Amino acid sequence: MNVTEGLQYAVIGKLSYGSPEIHEFRRIILTQCGIKGECNIGFLRDRHVLIRLTPWKDFLDFRSKSTYYIKAKDLRTLIYDAKFKAGEETPMAMAWISFPGLLPTFFVKETLFSLATAVGRPVCLDAATTNKTRPSCARVKVLVDLLAELPKRVRLDIDDEASGGVRTEWVKIQYDMLPKYCKECKLQGHDEIECWHLHPELIENRSSKKMNDLAELNN
Repeated sequence: MNVTEGLQYAVIGKLSYGSPEIHEFRRIILTQCGIKGECNIGFLRDRHVLIRLTPWKDFLDFRSKSTYYIKAKDLRTLIYDAKFKAGEETPMAMAWISFPGLLPTFFVKETLFSLATAVGRPVCLDAATTNKTRPSCARVKVLVDLLAELPKRVRLDIDDEASGGVRTEWVKIQYDMLPKYCKECKLQGHDEIECWHLHPELIENRSSKKMNDLAELNN
């Protein structure tokens, strides 16, 4: 159904406040965000807009940044989810993972994608991995569920031509800038430890810090 409705490369844009003037918003998004292919943008509900991108590359490039600054408003980009609710954010997110120390022998796309499936759905390799200019580490962009228990290593089985058997190596997984997700608020950007609903004292501490900072500036 997503494919039929042209939603396979869809992104939800969430504005920091207010609803957009949609005609101007469309013009600004296309020019400011460097979208080259066909793009359909429409108001969804509340502070959300639905952005249907057509070329795969536009989708990847647009999602490479989590936040854009549009007309004095922050626009956060979220993966479109058929379970969308205005008061909740999807736990699905794009993230880079790395395999530090993996030998260049295994920088084959099919091998790296196979390893990355331990984390989520692999999307693409970064340029340095594809061009083989960083042999110390391979990086893969993955669609990951932030609510899942993410592994710290993955098993790699290698055929041993000399013995005819199989040897096993464990490959370390490193997460680069993995977004946080709060199960209480159902929002991306913070976790339960940083949640103001669960820990209202954090609001008081932040207010006190701001007052102290202002006092220091005035002095």
